[in-house]
Amino acid sequence: MGVIEAIRKGFGVAAKSMSLIAVLFVFNLAGNLATLPFTPAPGAAALPQAAMPLLLVSLVFIILSIFVQGGSLGLVRDVIKEGKMKLGVMLGYGTKYFVRLLTLGVIILLFTVIVALVSGLLIAITAPLNNAVITAIVVAAVIAVVLVAALYFFIPFILSPYAVVCDELGAIDALKKGIAVGRRPFVKVFTLLALVILLVLIALGVGFLVGLVIGLVSALLPAGAARMLMLVVSSVVNSYLGIVATASFMVYYLAKKEALVK
Repeated sequence: MGVIEAIRKGFGVAAKSMSLIAVLFVFNLAGNLATLPFTPAPGAAALPQAAMPLLLVSLVFIILSIFVQGGSLGLVRDVIKEGKMKLGVMLGYGTKYFVRLLTLGVIILLFTVIVALVSGLLIAITAPLNNAVITAIVVAAVIAVVLVAALYFFIPFILSPYAVVCDELGAIDALKKGIAVGRRPFVKVFTLLALVILLVLIALGVGFLVGLVIGLVSALLPAGAARMLMLVVSSVVNSYLGIVATASFMVYYLAKKEALVK
């Protein structure tokens, strides 16, 4: 399956998932409203005493997001495979996949930290030498390490959550399956990267157009109302595009997995 076809089907799945998008809208809006009291208005200075409450609220929202992700993935899978969804099973899916998705996220985070620490350590060791040649070699080596890690691991890791839900795998097995589907043969990594880039470009394009319209409308509104309008509209856009991206990646994963088996 090509990248364009995956995205086209992603939009099709989103069109059948309006009830799920509505739930995600409420969730995203609630998260935005929860952080609103601790977030400085545009042009205002951040308050130091708001940092800790903002951090706590953000952590709670991240944990809840993993639960919602599990429910969303399960429902999107149902739409792709059965052509319909039952919104009532979202809580069950969220509970079922929560621990596996959380574990998966922690493993990927640890792997990211290790790559960052190794890269930073190499630069920190050679920086005091004040040797331009050595510094250039080390920087080139760090860039190479990051590129290899991205192509061999981080990009294929994108498919791991879909392996959890579509194949009912644990975190470790899902990582292995995501890597296998994402880079076997290796050229598939670049196809997956193209899918990521296109989805990002779509999000940026939609965000720009929506932001332009909201900016014009906001100029006619009081500051508080304009800020609330932006929160509502951004929640709608993020919820819709989130399902488009989720469905596109899942369609891509299922197609490539089937091709891998053949």
